[in-house]
Order: sequence, then structure tokens, then C-alpha cells
Amino acid sequence: MEPLPAEQRWIDAFKAGDAAAFAKIMEHYEPYVLGLIWRMTGDRATAEDLCQETFLKILKGLGSFRRGSSLKTWIFRIAHNAVVDHARGRGRAAEPLEELGADTCPPDPAPTPLAQVEAGQLRQGIEEAMGTLAPREREILHMLYWDGLRVAEIAAACTLPEGTVKTLLFRSRRALREQVCRSLMEARP
Repeated sequence: MEPLPAEQRWIDAFKAGDAAAFAKIMEHYEPYVLGLIWRMTGDRATAEDLCQETFLKILKGLGSFRRGSSLKTWIFRIAHNAVVDHARGRGRAAEPLEELGADTCPPDPAPTPLAQVEAGQLRQGIEEAMGTLAPREREILHMLYWDGLRVAEIAAACTLPEGTVKTLLFRSRRALREQVCRSLMEARP
């Protein structure tokens, strides 16, 4: 018999009454959930509040979690729904990304000054381009590239058909590429 993946062991331990198992789940997934929510809302304080709400919902629902689905997808769906509910409560869609500080992407070890300038321009171009995308497009790109979810997992987390996710990925990648190229061309002397 193969050993259970860590997340399944955590779920089983939690269902058996081990409260420390939930702490392990939270410790593992909190950075991913916070990142997703922050990128969707564009506001760190709001993201922290919604992340906390997300984990409270996870705590309440973990006892009834079905083994047939992925814990990661389930958690991301709860986080996604928390942001959507928050945006509905405010009467508007999730806010666009605000400019992130340069410390969000640490530089490579000992880069040359030219490489630092180029990396900074590219990072700024990507951040600006992400800000021009619709909230759904930003969310899906974030789940794919920052959180490492597969198309099927994104579809499950966002309750969208896989074909719709693929279409949104195609369109948002194209828009992102065009915007980054535009920004880089404008930045050149």
C-alpha cells in the first residue's frame, strides 16, 4: 500500500480530531491563497482579511470534504468565491492590481547592472499589463503561473468549463504579451 499524500494524511488526521492537522494545511496553503486573493483584489489588507475568512470556511467545511476531489482545488474555489462575494458586497468587480513594489520579485544573484535594468523594465511591464486585464483573466493567469494549477484545476476552482478556461488563457496571454511588448517598446530610448 502506497503512503497517502501529505494533504490526505492531514485531512484524515483532522477528521480524527487532530487540530494540529489543520494548522499544517493552513501553513502549506496560506501563501498561495493570500497571493491569489491579493492579485484578485489588488489590496494587501483586503487580501489578508479574505484569506482569514477563507481559512475559517475551510475549517468549518473540512470535516465534510470529499476524498474524490483535490484539496488544492477545493481551497482555491473557496478563496475565489470569497473574493467574488466580497466584490458583490461592494457592488463592483474586484479592483485592478495596484503597482507592486520592486521587492515582489527578488533579483537573480549578482546580476549585472544592465540585467537589473532590463529585469526591472520587464517586471514593470508585466505588472502594468496584468493591471489592464479583466479580473477573471488576471485570476486565471495567476492560478496557472503563480500557483501552478492545471487547466482542469482552474476550471474546477472557478466553476467554469475547461474550454472556457483555455479560451480565457489564450486571450489573456495574447493581451498580456501585446501589452508587455508595447510597454517595453515605449521604455526604450
